[in-house]
Amino acid sequence: MYKFKYWLSALFILSTLTLSAQEEPCLAPTEQIDQGFNRLTNEAVNNVRARLKTAGDVWWDNNDGKYIVPQVAPGETEVSSIFAGAVWLGGFDQGNNLKIACQQYGSASGQTDFFSGPLSDSTGTTNKSICENWDRFFEVYASEIDEHLNNLALAEQGVLDYTEDMIPFGVKYWPAKGNPYFAQQYGFQLPDADQGLAYYYDDLDSDFDVYDPLNGDYPIIEVRGCNDPQYPDQMIFWIYNDAGGIHAETNGDQIKMEVQVQAFSYGTNDQINDMTFQKYKLINRADGDIDSTYFAMWVDAD
Repeated sequence: MYKFKYWLSALFILSTLTLSAQEEPCLAPTEQIDQGFNRLTNEAVNNVRARLKTAGDVWWDNNDGKYIVPQVAPGETEVSSIFAGAVWLGGFDQGNNLKIACQQYGSASGQTDFFSGPLSDSTGTTNKSICENWDRFFEVYASEIDEHLNNLALAEQGVLDYTEDMIPFGVKYWPAKGNPYFAQQYGFQLPDADQGLAYYYDDLDSDFDVYDPLNGDYPIIEVRGCNDPQYPDQMIFWIYNDAGGIHAETNGDQIKMEVQVQAFSYGTNDQINDMTFQKYKLINRADGDIDSTYFAMWVDAD
């Protein structure tokens, strides 16, 4: 389904929150796939197969570039137009101290500035358990949202008893604020309901401002100023931060920044079929403003 109207590559949101002492440091994100965590995944619904990673860097597998255009069948020769890429962040705190978080190839050896998962809304900290829980991706497809919306329509007509067991996986377990089904699948709770997470369309039902698919809610792209809900053919969400441990890549001081990412793609018959999109939301969870903040994507192009 081609539901593309508005797109953007990055959104910066800086808010002022409270910081307290760091708990047990996180481990560097693990770069492997097992049954517990999908720490590597692919955008792969159109002519691009793009590797994503939870460690703050993307588009490679720790050895080779994996931004494959055109997408080819297994065993055929792959051509990667990008070798790797990653977020670079920097700014000054209220004492004019430089805060920095950057990533290049360090995640391959554990030398990273970034760690999986959100930071506490009230303290700006994290711990090893939170990082391990969130070292994963959350994916949803347009086909799942279409099925969900069709089921809602049939239920409204009285021809279907739409129950929670029928909700498509990606819709049911989307990590959105207050999702009542999330913990039963992943074994841990979402952060407090006041902390914004993955974006969604709210049907303005009795559970307003809380994600509940059976009340008409579903995942969408977060586009500031867009009142027309948009969802792509594939959407992938994950969270990481720079406060889970020392900055082994840069040796810089922590910013206390939470980074929420939406990666999405459309299968179309025009140039968008050769594109992928990544949207970044930056949330400052330190106890003061970060001034003169810079955000960039470092890219090693092939």
